[in-house]
Amino acid sequence: MSRKAWQMKKAKNAVQPGAPALEKGLDLLEALAAEARGLSQKQLAERVGRSVGEIFRMLVALERRGYVTRDPATGEYTLTLRLFRIASQYPPTERLLKAALPVMEQLASRVQLSCHLTVLHGEQFMVIARIEPEWLMGWSVKVGAVFPLTQQYASAKVLAAFQLEGRRRELADVIAEQDRISGKKALAALDRISAEGGNFSNDDGYTRILAYSCPIIEASGRAVAALTVPLVRQDKIPAGEAATIASELRNAAKAVSERIGATATP
Repeated sequence: MSRKAWQMKKAKNAVQPGAPALEKGLDLLEALAAEARGLSQKQLAERVGRSVGEIFRMLVALERRGYVTRDPATGEYTLTLRLFRIASQYPPTERLLKAALPVMEQLASRVQLSCHLTVLHGEQFMVIARIEPEWLMGWSVKVGAVFPLTQQYASAKVLAAFQLEGRRRELADVIAEQDRISGKKALAALDRISAEGGNFSNDDGYTRILAYSCPIIEASGRAVAALTVPLVRQDKIPAGEAATIASELRNAAKAVSERIGATATP
């Protein structure tokens, strides 16, 4: 995020009561999370629109608590996995992972493709787990990766399609804005996915990675996650095998949904 963006963010929040020290620490964490590589104190100060002196004590505290680490050779700061670990320990997430991981291992073994689990993250979605098969080549995503809600991704469409009505419309609007299409068209695409029980078609003209995806449904009927299998490997997958993969994925998603207490699954 640029310095100008940070200043705009600060101006927006200035009219509201806050905790300056806490906001300073959160600014630093968000700045580091947006970078693939480490940042020096000077670079961090520029990112958040503060002086090096202002952020020094906060960086020391964050490092002491294990949220960031400093490279002794370059002096650059990077995030540790502590935030991800905390999120994983949040009871609903921990319960979901406990239910899903054994099923995902079986699925990857049966279809000989990777699979991953995603959840909504505001107006984006995040990968919270992945399983690799015993296959020499394939395609997978990084745990902790965050992607925009767009029809380019099967997981995004499934997560949006299987929500309660109000939230579903909100996410359809996000997708419509992201893809520069009408809200009506975005909703129609979600309706098709909902009717099919998941994403099993890649001929919509939007999908970037060919993938099948099914919702993990909780008792309320909404999707708490999407279980996705990218159909990418060294050789082309025949139509018959693709149908088997879809069936295995449906069964796996249903099994996880039942483990977390769903009373009905698609």
